[in-house]
Amino acid sequence: MSFSQQVKKDLCAQPFEADGCVRAELSGLLAPVAVVAVDAALVPQVISVQTENPAVAGRIFRMVKLLYGIIPSVKILKRKQFKNHRLYEVTIMGDVVRVLKDLRILRHNAKHQNFYVNEIPPFFSSKQRFIKSYIRGVFLCCGSVSDPEKGYRLELAGKQKDYLKSLAQILSHYEIKTNLITRKASEVLYAKEAESVSGFLGLIGAHKALLDVESIRVMKEVRSDVNRKVNCDVANLNKVSAAAEKQLADIQAIADGPGLESLPLSLQALATLRLENPDASIKELGEMMVPPVGKSGVYHRLSKLAKIAAER
Repeated sequence: MSFSQQVKKDLCAQPFEADGCVRAELSGLLAPVAVVAVDAALVPQVISVQTENPAVAGRIFRMVKLLYGIIPSVKILKRKQFKNHRLYEVTIMGDVVRVLKDLRILRHNAKHQNFYVNEIPPFFSSKQRFIKSYIRGVFLCCGSVSDPEKGYRLELAGKQKDYLKSLAQILSHYEIKTNLITRKASEVLYAKEAESVSGFLGLIGAHKALLDVESIRVMKEVRSDVNRKVNCDVANLNKVSAAAEKQLADIQAIADGPGLESLPLSLQALATLRLENPDASIKELGEMMVPPVGKSGVYHRLSKLAKIAAER
């Protein structure tokens, strides 16, 4: 099971809240993807919705039964082009007009004509407890979230750009940054920043998934910090090693020329210590001197040795 499917399964296992929240979630589930069949007079008769997740189909079934006393039918469809790939179709019949109006998916205009809403109904968006449930429904029907081990990306796909724009505006109030793109025949609202993905999961009540994302995010940051420190340490060691090799080469050049005995005693002592301790740090070399010399003093004497080697 993918990470996204597991998140949906966990959400569907959560108990129902107040009827208003259940109504908001069901509206979010049906509005973007439901297909409504009408009669000759254009009166809605049947609502059907398809999902790849059996837990989502089961949740729709339970919500419709709870709110309206209607027992939907659930059919399993197999896709011929994909082996073992199933779709679950939930069909709602009965007083469909009442269901659609109650969910604010269908309204009457001034001429008493039915029309479908292509934005999030203010009835749900104006109340925080409702909008969270509504957005959870939208995610369950047309959302996906990537495995945080592989990256951070959340997507909500639909057919209506205006609808997704209204959703993006609401998400921005919760500091969830999204972008809208067109992909083939669909509009896709997506978030790719870890903070936005975490914020969205927290908003819809996917607390286990939120903890998973944050845990992996922290681990990635720790690994990144460790790698950065290791790389920095390696770079510093390389610099120290290169400097020590240069110092040894300078001292050897003097030894092969006028000889170390030609040097002043302070330089001669340092040159001898460096030859005997090729891996010692500048600080360690200074501590070996008699009397001890600070790092700046050692650097000063090494620069003198380098100048003498260059002049020979």
